[in-house]
Amino acid sequence: RFLKVLRRRYHRSERLYIILDNFSPHKHERVRNWAVENNVELVYTPTHASWLNRIECHFGPLRKFVLSGSNHEDHKALADAIRAYIRWRNKHRRNASLLREQKKIKVA
Repeated sequence: RFLKVLRRRYHRSERLYIILDNFSPHKHERVRNWAVENNVELVYTPTHASWLNRIECHFGPLRKFVLSGSNHEDHKALADAIRAYIRWRNKHRRNASLLREQKKIKVA
């Protein structure tokens, strides 16, 4: 569903490059066929190189500001907290503590 939403945001003539880790569902035949049919190239990060995936630096702050010490009542409450964090994060891109957490990504 996410890929379909993403595809609708851009003209079909524009090729999309989606960076993925090597999680097995990302390589499912249905996903690969959909990508070919929709002008999307799936780009897989090398094994043990998650730091190449630009989204990885956002997981540390998400863990610190949303998940650490939390005890959400259910999945909906957790999803609401994550959405609230993303809204806050997008408004405060230059927040010093946020930037510090993003820089903690381990490059090995």
